[in-house]
Amino acid sequence: MALEFNDPVVTDESVWRKRAEAILKGAEFDAVLTSKTADGLRIEPLYGKAKGNTPLFGRSAGAPWTIIGRIDDQDSTRANTQALIDLENGATGLILVFEDAVGSYGFGLSPNKKTLAEVLKGIYLDAGINITLDCGPRGRDAAHAFSGACETLGFPANAVNVRFGLNPIGLGARDGTFPADSHKIAVNIGASVNDLIGQGFAGPFVVADGRIIHNAGGSEAQELGFVLASAVFYLRALEAAGILLEDARRMIEFRLSSDADQFLSIAKHRALRRLWASIEKQCGLQAKPIWLTSETAYRMMARRDPHVNILRAGMGCFASAIGGADAITVLPFTTALGLPDPFARRLARNTQLVLLDEAHLAKVNDPTAGAGVYEALTDGLVAEGWKQFQMIESEGGIVASLDSDALQARVAITRSSRDQALEHKKSIMVGVTAFLNQDEKPVPLLEPLPANDKLARSNFIPLCPYRLSEPFDSYQDKEGAVL
Repeated sequence: MALEFNDPVVTDESVWRKRAEAILKGAEFDAVLTSKTADGLRIEPLYGKAKGNTPLFGRSAGAPWTIIGRIDDQDSTRANTQALIDLENGATGLILVFEDAVGSYGFGLSPNKKTLAEVLKGIYLDAGINITLDCGPRGRDAAHAFSGACETLGFPANAVNVRFGLNPIGLGARDGTFPADSHKIAVNIGASVNDLIGQGFAGPFVVADGRIIHNAGGSEAQELGFVLASAVFYLRALEAAGILLEDARRMIEFRLSSDADQFLSIAKHRALRRLWASIEKQCGLQAKPIWLTSETAYRMMARRDPHVNILRAGMGCFASAIGGADAITVLPFTTALGLPDPFARRLARNTQLVLLDEAHLAKVNDPTAGAGVYEALTDGLVAEGWKQFQMIESEGGIVASLDSDALQARVAITRSSRDQALEHKKSIMVGVTAFLNQDEKPVPLLEPLPANDKLARSNFIPLCPYRLSEPFDSYQDKEGAVL
C-alpha cells in the first residue's frame, strides 16, 4: 500500500499509524520506525507541536555567533599569517591552541610570551576580537604568556576580550592524573583567577569542557553531566577564593562538541542552558545566559576519504548554530591526518560564513523552540544529564568520581556499544564503513601527525580521545583491504 499524492491530508495520528503499519506489511512498528539514543531516549517517527514552550535565552536574536579560527601551528610565523588571513576573511575570533591541550590533536603553540607575541603580531586585540585559549597542562604559564604578549604588543588587559580556558579538571580527566588533590586544585584555580583579575582581565577564566567526554566516546547526557560537575567544582573554588557567586558564575566558559547527529547535538546545546540555569537558581541567583563555545566533533573525523569530513563538519556547525552556540570552531577536514594547510582552514572558515551569511541561521533566537522532536529530546537530555551530574556528585564530586574510575566505566560502556554498532553495520560512517572511495588521492598537509610516543603516567583510567574510524583505519592500513 502506498500513499498517493491526492490522498486527503492525515491529521489524526491513529489514522497515520494504521496506514504506516499497512505499509510495513507485518514488520514490527517500533523496530522499524523508532530508535533509541545512547542514553536510552526513544526517538519517535512522528511528533506533534510542543505546547507551552518558550525560546531559551542565549545568543541574542539576530546576533551572529563568533566565527573562531584555530591557531595551532607551532611555527609562529605561519601561525601569524594564518591568524591574519582568518581575521581578514570573515573570522571574528581566534582560539590559541597550546601543546597538549584538549583540542590540540597533535599540534599546539608553546606557552611562552615571545611565541605568542609573534603569533599575535599585527592583530588589533583591542578591536573587539574574541580570543580564546585552549590551555594545556601548563595552563598558568599559557595565561601569563598571553598576558605578557599583550603587554609587549601594547594592549592593556582591560581592552582585550579573552577567555583564558584554564582547564585542570578536563586535562586531568584526559591524562588520568591530577597535579594535586581536589582542595589544592581549587586553591590554585582561585589564586590564578584572582591574579588575572588583578591584572585587569575580565574573563571568563576557567572552562567546563565537555569535549573530554565526547572525544572519549561518551553519550550526550554523560557529556552534560561532566560539564555541570566541572562547572560546579569551579564555582565552589572561586567562591572559596573570595569571589562572590554573582561574579564567579560569569567567569566560567562552557564548551561542547557537536557532531553530525543534528537532532541530538541541537538538543544537547539547548539542554545545557536549561541545566545551568537550574543550578544558578538553586544557588539563589537569577539565571543569566552562559557563554557557550562549540567545536565540531573530533571523534567523527576520518582519515579515509577525508573530504566526507567536510559534510560531517557542516552538519556539526549547523547544529551548533541552531542550538544557540555563542562561538563555533569548525575542525578542518584533514585534522585526523596532520596539520591542515590554508585550503583546509579556509573551507572550515567558509563553512561558517555560508551558514551565517547565506543561510541566515542566526536570524532567529532558538529556532527549534516548540518543535516536538527538539523539545522532547531537550527534555530527555535535561533529565538524563541531571542524573549523570547527580551520580558524579554522589561519588564525591568530579575529582573523586574520576579517581575511582566510576565515570570512566560508564563512558566505556557507551563507547563499546557505539563501536559494536559500527562494526556490525547497525550504524554506518560514510567513507569508512560504507560507500568507500576506491580511488582515494592524498590530500595536502603542512605537516603529518607526529608519532604519539609519550609515556603517560596515570593514577586512574584516562579518558583518551579517539576517532570512531580508528579500528577501520588500522585494519585497512595493515591489510590494504576494503571492508
